Amino acid sequence: MVSSASGEVPSGRWRGRAQEWALIAGVTALAAALRFFALGEIPPGLYHDEAFNGLDALRVLAGHWPVYFAANRGREPLFIYLIAATVGLLGRTPGALRLAAALCGTLTIPATYLMARAWFNRRVALLSAAILAIMLWHVHLSRIGFRAVTLPLMAALALWLGVRAYRSHHRRDWLLTGLLYGLCFYAYLPIRFTPLVLTAFALYLLLTGRWRRLWPESVWFAVGTLAALTPLSIYAMGHWDVVMGRPGQVSVFNPLINGGDLWGTLGRQLIGTMGMFFVRGDTIPRHNLPGRPVFDPLLGALMVGGLARAALRARREIAPAFTLIWVGLMLVPTWLAEDAPHFLRAVGVLPLLAILPALGLDAAVAWLEQRGQPGWAIALACVFLAVSLAATGRDYFVRYGADPQTAYAFEDAATELAAEANRFTGVGWDGSGLIARENNPKPGRRVYVDDRLWEEWAALPFLVPETGGVVTLPLSTSKGGEPEQEGEVLLLLWPYDGIERYLDLLPRNARIEAHAGPLTRGDLEDISYTAYVAYVARPEAERPRDYLARFGDQIALADYAVETGDREWRVQLEWKALTSPLENYTVFVHLRDGERLVAQDDREPAGGYYPTRLWRGGDVVVDTHVLAPPEEWEHELRLVVGLYLWPAMERLEAVAPDGEPLGDELVLPIALSKP
Repeated sequence: MVSSASGEVPSGRWRGRAQEWALIAGVTALAAALRFFALGEIPPGLYHDEAFNGLDALRVLAGHWPVYFAANRGREPLFIYLIAATVGLLGRTPGALRLAAALCGTLTIPATYLMARAWFNRRVALLSAAILAIMLWHVHLSRIGFRAVTLPLMAALALWLGVRAYRSHHRRDWLLTGLLYGLCFYAYLPIRFTPLVLTAFALYLLLTGRWRRLWPESVWFAVGTLAALTPLSIYAMGHWDVVMGRPGQVSVFNPLINGGDLWGTLGRQLIGTMGMFFVRGDTIPRHNLPGRPVFDPLLGALMVGGLARAALRARREIAPAFTLIWVGLMLVPTWLAEDAPHFLRAVGVLPLLAILPALGLDAAVAWLEQRGQPGWAIALACVFLAVSLAATGRDYFVRYGADPQTAYAFEDAATELAAEANRFTGVGWDGSGLIARENNPKPGRRVYVDDRLWEEWAALPFLVPETGGVVTLPLSTSKGGEPEQEGEVLLLLWPYDGIERYLDLLPRNARIEAHAGPLTRGDLEDISYTAYVAYVARPEAERPRDYLARFGDQIALADYAVETGDREWRVQLEWKALTSPLENYTVFVHLRDGERLVAQDDREPAGGYYPTRLWRGGDVVVDTHVLAPPEEWEHELRLVVGLYLWPAMERLEAVAPDGEPLGDELVLPIALSKP
C-alpha cells in the first residue's frame, strides 16, 4: 500500500470510493429507468400548463429571452429555458417537454446523495438517494412538463455547497452558494418561503452558540444571492401583480377560499397537510394517483422512526435540526393554500424529506450490525427498498397509467386531435415517440380547426406546426375568402354546433368520412363528452359509380364491407347521394337469425354527425355500424340494411340497379358458417 503521505490515495480508499460511486451510479440508473420508461406515454396527453411552457420555449428559440414569463399566471424561467433546449433537439412533442423534467429528476438523485453525504454519512446519503429514486411523488414529478421538478435539484445543490462553505470558511464557497441559492428563485414559487427557513436556522445557531461560524463569511453568501436575484427583483418591482398575483388567489386568507371560516380552514388544511405522508395524499390526478400518500406503509414507518431520531439529535447536531426545520417550514406553502395537500406546492420539502426515512432505515441497519448481523442488515435494507419499488411500479405504471381519469386530467383528447391533424398534413409529431420525425409533407391537403378547440387547448398551437395547410375557423361563420377546395380536407369541429356552416369547405364529389374523437372531461365536470368530430373528405374521380340498390330517388348504397369477430361486427356502408335529400333519414342495420332479430344498430349516418339533409349530390358518405352478434344461432344469419324517416317510421323503398323492386330493405350477402 502506498502511504498517504506521498500525496497518493491508498488503494483501499480507492476501492471504497469506487464501490461508493458504483452504488450511487446504480441508484441513479434505477431512477433513470423509472423516469424514462414510456416517457411521453405515461401519463398520456399534454396538460395546458405543460403546453404553455412549450409555447414559451418556442418563443425562446425564436430569440425572446425574458427573465420571467408572464403568461398563464406567471412562471419562473429556469425550466422553460431547459425545455427550449429539448424542444430544439426533439421538436414539438410532449416527450420533448417531459425529457427536460426526466433529466432534472434523474440528476436530483446524485445531487441528493452529495447533499446528504455532506450533512450526514455515506449510508444515510445512499439510502436517501435510493428512497427519492423510488418515491412515486418524485417519479411522477420527473415525468410531466411542470417547472416544479427543478426546485429539488437546485435546492440539493445549493445545500451541498452550503455545507462546504460552512466547513471551509472560504469566501469563494460562500459566494458560489449564494449565487446558486439566488438561482433557485428562478425555479419554482415555494422557494420564496426559504428565507423563513434560513431565519429559523439562524435562530437555532444563535441559541446553540454556533452563530460565530457564520460571521462574517455569510456576508458573501448575501452578496452572491443579491447578485443572482437582481434581474428578477427588477422585473418584480415593475410587474408586482404578475409575480405575486397567483399566491394571493389561492391563499387561505382569501375570503373566496376560506368562505368566512379562516380558523376552521387553517385547521382542516393542517390536518390534510400532516396526513399527506401516511394517510391521504394529493387527490388531483395530474399530481398523484388520487389520494395515495407520499409513503407506502414500510417507508411511512421508517419516516416515523427517522423523525424521532432527528428530533432527539437536533439539539446537539446541526444536520438533523436543519432537516426538521426545512421540512416543517416548507410545508407552509401547501398548508396556507387551497387544496391541501397539494404536491406541487409542497415540492419544497424534497429532497430533504427523503432523509427522514433514510435515518430510520439507517438506525435499523446499525442496530443489526451492532449485534453482529451485517448480512441481515443489508438484506433488511434491500427488502424495504424492493417492496417500496414494487409498490411504486404497480401504483404508477399499472394503476395510474391505465386510469381513464389520468387521460382526462392531461387533456389526452387535445394531443390526439393534434396528432390527427399532423398525420393528415404529414408535418409534425404523429402521436408516437419522443421525436417529431422527419416531415413528409402531403401537398394539396388542408386542415381546418374550430377556433373553440384551438383556443381552449394550448396543446394544439404547440404541437401543430404553423403551416399554410392548417387554418382555424371562427365559430359563427365559415372561413371567408377560402377558395373552393380541390384537394383532401380534414375538418376538426366542436361536435355540438353541427357542420352546416362549413359544408362549402369540403370538396365536391368527395368520399366523406366522419368519426368522433376521444372522450374528454374538464376538472369541474362530472360527465365525459366527445371532444371533437373529424370529417375527412377526399375527392373521387369523376366517373359513374355502380351501386347495389337505390333507396327512393335520392340515395344509393354504393358499397359495403363487413368485419366479423367473436364479440362485434363492424359494418361499413358507403352511401351515394344521387341528389341532395330533403329529409334526415335514419339508417338501420339489422342482423337476423331467420326472421328473428338478434342484433341491430339504428342511427343517423356517420354517427349522427353528417345527417342526410346536408348531403350534396355526387358525394359518397362512409357510414360505420357496430353489431354484437349472438354466440349461437339456429338458422342462417342475414344482414339487412335500409333507411327510414323518424319518427314516422316510413321506410324508403329499395330498387335494384336493373329497376327490380326489393321491398323496403336490402339483404347484404355475408360469408359465414354456422357455429
